[in-house]
Amino acid sequence: MVAARTTWPTSTSILDFGIFLDLSLGVVKVSTPEHVVGPTRAGRRERKKLETRERIFESGVALFATHGYDSTTMEQIGDRADVSRATVFNYFARKEDIVFEWFARLRAEFATALADDDQHPVDSTSRLRRAFRVLADLYEDDPPTGRAMVRAWQRAGGPLHAEQSDAPQLVADSVRAGQRAGDIARGVDPDRAALILFDTYLGVLYRWVLDETDQLALGEQLTATLDLILPAIIIRTSSVDTNGPSHRAVKTRRTS
Repeated sequence: MVAARTTWPTSTSILDFGIFLDLSLGVVKVSTPEHVVGPTRAGRRERKKLETRERIFESGVALFATHGYDSTTMEQIGDRADVSRATVFNYFARKEDIVFEWFARLRAEFATALADDDQHPVDSTSRLRRAFRVLADLYEDDPPTGRAMVRAWQRAGGPLHAEQSDAPQLVADSVRAGQRAGDIARGVDPDRAALILFDTYLGVLYRWVLDETDQLALGEQLTATLDLILPAIIIRTSSVDTNGPSHRAVKTRRTS
């Protein structure tokens, strides 16, 4: 996503550039041209800020991978990014924000994989397999960084932050889309199915993180596990009577 992945989508931010007003002597007037930020200058400034932010982000990820989350300080991140400690805080108020950004980029890739592809339409179960395989491939592109970031996410309390756990909702929405398309039975509870699938994914992922020998192929293990579970919870409309009492939706408490 080599110490820090450079293939993740770059974050963007909105920068407001205003016209400075000279209020001296009680007179309001537009500043002289050299004080006005023109479009070209503004573009350069914004680009520089984005580049600085990305450099800080990549430096943090690299240090988490080499030294561990707990042993990395904001000052060390600044030194590696060639900026001051104060500058690091300007872009990331907390160390864990770098971790959360890494996983936000991961979820963006996941959401893209779950999105409908009009040019290559696939059924819902194939789409789900593809999306989870995308996650596995991103981790396996750089295993040391992937494992380090999962550990950092746990240390930063990511699993306990509701706003950091919206991936199951993406899966639930995909299941609902499959129900509308008619290839997933109406009797399947999308939220419960999503939690089962995502818990399965996390279980395989955590085992992979613990396997420092790289003998456990994340993508292969995840695909094999999903092939075992998907047929049991994603029941095709054509194979069941969705009006039967045994296929009523189960009410569950939403967790994301």
